[in-house]
Amino acid sequence: MRKGKLTRSARNNIRGWLCEVPWLIGFVVFTLYPIADTMKMSFDSVIISATGLVTESVGIENYRKAFLGDVTFPKLLLSYVGEIVLQVPIVIVFSIIVALILSKEIKGKGIFRTLFFLPVIIISGPIIKKFVDMGLMAIQGADSNEIIMNVMEMLPETAGGLLQTLLDSFVMTLWFSGVQILLLLSAIQKVDRPMYEAAHIDGASNWECFWKVTLPNLRNMIAICIIYTIVTISTFDTNEVITTIQGNMFQTSLGLGYASAQAWVYFVVLLLVIGFFMLLYGPRKEAIYGNTKAAKLELKRARKLKKAQERNLKKLYRESRRYRE
Repeated sequence: MRKGKLTRSARNNIRGWLCEVPWLIGFVVFTLYPIADTMKMSFDSVIISATGLVTESVGIENYRKAFLGDVTFPKLLLSYVGEIVLQVPIVIVFSIIVALILSKEIKGKGIFRTLFFLPVIIISGPIIKKFVDMGLMAIQGADSNEIIMNVMEMLPETAGGLLQTLLDSFVMTLWFSGVQILLLLSAIQKVDRPMYEAAHIDGASNWECFWKVTLPNLRNMIAICIIYTIVTISTFDTNEVITTIQGNMFQTSLGLGYASAQAWVYFVVLLLVIGFFMLLYGPRKEAIYGNTKAAKLELKRARKLKKAQERNLKKLYRESRRYRE
């Protein structure tokens, strides 16, 4: 290689970074800068005038108003947390069941995969809003069912409201399962078949194989699906918290500063919800490092065995040399 000439690896690295530059510029201009500007505005009183935005620093007044001065916003956050706690397990369990069914050898498997993923393609805010207005997202006949009505009357007001919300949006909740089904299906297909064969040889039933083989191998993918589901539901157009924040943006009495503070509070609550689910069903430390530790121990044993073999060979070589002399 001539002096000053770049190696192939260096040229590939430069090409890679050049491909990343447009994305980095777009991220800084259209994502990072608006996030930083929103954080700054959350501590200001922002008024939209004919000459532009007029800002005045108010400290933490917007955050104090969000929790102490606004009666609606804290209730919406509590309702949002309750809905997430109810909806996410339903979506994940439904996705696992459908993925297990689609992993079997059934006729028309490709058609069923397309049907379950179709809502992800056509779903949008205006379409869902139209369906909600027509009552197509609720379980038909749930409002007139005596058993359900009696259960709701016995529950506290908050729990009854969450159950009513779940019944009213049950079909829409299942519509959020398309991507998760495909992700879990790909993870199921990557599970080694010999593991199932060994489990069946040991006398395990299909139900035991699911709990002891399939589910542990899906743990990391389920964690990804949980995060995806929470973010998708939390950022959807019909979310009441988002519509409330959007409605406060251009109010003269509140303005962009108060709406920015609400958005940051909502973001922190979203992170706490994700953290809660990851504590319940996130990747465990032993699952991440367990194989590494076992591999290290096995490598150490192999090195010891190799050294013992080398010593034996040297000993044999010395003895054979002594015998020849």
